[in-house]
Amino acid sequence: MARNGRRLIFYIGAAIVAAMSLTSATLPAQAAPNVGVNGEVLSKSLVTDSVHIAPSGPVDVQFSVLIVDPGGSVGWHSHPGDVLVNIADGTASRYEADDKLCRPVTFTVGQGWIEHPHHVHTVRNETDKPLTLDVVLITPTGMSPGVSEPDPGNCRF
Repeated sequence: MARNGRRLIFYIGAAIVAAMSLTSATLPAQAAPNVGVNGEVLSKSLVTDSVHIAPSGPVDVQFSVLIVDPGGSVGWHSHPGDVLVNIADGTASRYEADDKLCRPVTFTVGQGWIEHPHHVHTVRNETDKPLTLDVVLITPTGMSPGVSEPDPGNCRF
């Protein structure tokens, strides 16, 4: 194809793309509405860490609600996959096994975090009110979503 022919095709294509972008900018999107669907947001949180979830194969997705009594703990553990945690009610204190100073990170309603595979940690309720956690576990198919881990010895509880 001659050079002028390619140039003409380029200009025609550019004009079509420009016309489409102008059309889409001036017309509202036409989304299909829900019909016969009811729902509610159970809880929502802001996660300030970057989220990178990229399993290498099939996964089981589990949605759980955990209620931790005052003074309770989920114990030292890890997960074979990623976990999304949201504080639905109460205050959580998260401790990391690799923190030699055993400093808690505290989360309240509207906050959450991501737990990445094989990272040893615990979550405690150090208040006098119940703690409710909404949890989504993304686990390689067939594996247990949680693994109990030995006390790393960095905390005095």
